[in-house]
Amino acid sequence: MHEELASFFNKLDFEPNLLTYGDGPFGSLALRSALSSYFNDYFKPVHKVLPEQFLVAGGATSIIDLVAVGVADEDDGILIGRPLYTSFAKDISARAGAKMVPVSTQGKDPMSEEMVEQYEKELQKQEKAGTKIRAIILSSPHNPLGKCYVCHLPPPSVRSLLLTRRTKQSVDVLKAYMRFCQKHRLHLISDEVYAMSIYKTPSNASAIPFTSVLAIDASGLIDANLVHIIYGMSKDFSCNGLRCGVLLSQHNPSLLSSLKSIAMFSWPTSATEHYWATLLTDRPFLDYYFAENSRRLAASYARMIQFFTEQGIDWVDGSNAGFFLWADFRSLLGPDIIVNTEEKEQVDAVAVMETPGQVYTTSKRAKERDEWFFGKLMAAKVFIASGDAFFAEEHGWYRVTFSVPDKVLKVGLERLGRVLEEVRKEHGGRNRLVYR
Repeated sequence: MHEELASFFNKLDFEPNLLTYGDGPFGSLALRSALSSYFNDYFKPVHKVLPEQFLVAGGATSIIDLVAVGVADEDDGILIGRPLYTSFAKDISARAGAKMVPVSTQGKDPMSEEMVEQYEKELQKQEKAGTKIRAIILSSPHNPLGKCYVCHLPPPSVRSLLLTRRTKQSVDVLKAYMRFCQKHRLHLISDEVYAMSIYKTPSNASAIPFTSVLAIDASGLIDANLVHIIYGMSKDFSCNGLRCGVLLSQHNPSLLSSLKSIAMFSWPTSATEHYWATLLTDRPFLDYYFAENSRRLAASYARMIQFFTEQGIDWVDGSNAGFFLWADFRSLLGPDIIVNTEEKEQVDAVAVMETPGQVYTTSKRAKERDEWFFGKLMAAKVFIASGDAFFAEEHGWYRVTFSVPDKVLKVGLERLGRVLEEVRKEHGGRNRLVYR
């Protein structure tokens, strides 16, 4: 969609006032007004969104950094379920000094209500060890899974049953997180940067649609001043080079006021604010843009899963949001060796990921085979993101992005196909560890 957006922006006049500081470091009134109308129209909020409820900064990364400073002290923890967006770790810790605390699934569906139990366990573990938990971050829609938390149980498929134990996925999942946060007085930070990047194809027609936390009546679930939304230009609007992100906090003016005291360090440009405000208020173009973006994402998704099906590669079923699939390449790297859970610590353990105060271990053999596969990909000049970067709980998972022009996707899949053929020839007989 870059050509369409560039054409739209090229038609705009560049006024002299865009060379000034504008309305200051918190976001222009024009942009905040445009955002409030946009959220009211597209996110179905229970309470009307107002311009004064926004804080604008130079990208969603800057917003996460600001929120971490606002809700956590140094060495406090913020819970995020695995797998998770790789940049959260540095966004939370670089300036605030807080700790990202990944929450392991332990075999549970990451999108299910059962996952809330894992948050409870991790919170108790961390606070017993002396880390005060201050907040949770939900990636909604989820990155890297490309799935939504919403309101119905889709029919199970053979593929989904292979990959995950299907449980009830509903708006009750979000409500369960609200109750959990209320119980422990935690901030619930909902990262909704892919909210409008939803697509549908015949193969994912039963996937769960997106629901914003704004659309849930929080009465009796959580104090409304604990709920916050992160949004930005980078994903839904394909403009990651125009740095602009927002925090929407409808019921916590004190938090917004405190963050304004340091917002000048992430001041968005007046030109970027103007471009986004103009885009948000041009509804005919916006409706065309979202519809066309959804159509193109669906076409690329269909091409991607056709390739995976032909190659015998599994992926997490139910994806319908974002620009990627969470794909399972474990089967390519050799037959399984079953290792009892109690024996796990005896199998060449090696540290593979660290966040402040935490180390994760996996088998040395699993790490080596994954690195070998990734090296093959790099040698073939095709990049898919290793699960290591997303705190995956087992090697062999990759986030595969498909939101590229058709000709680029075609070349990428051809290169990936050659790598897979080579891997089958060279590594098909090696062993893979699976813990039971």
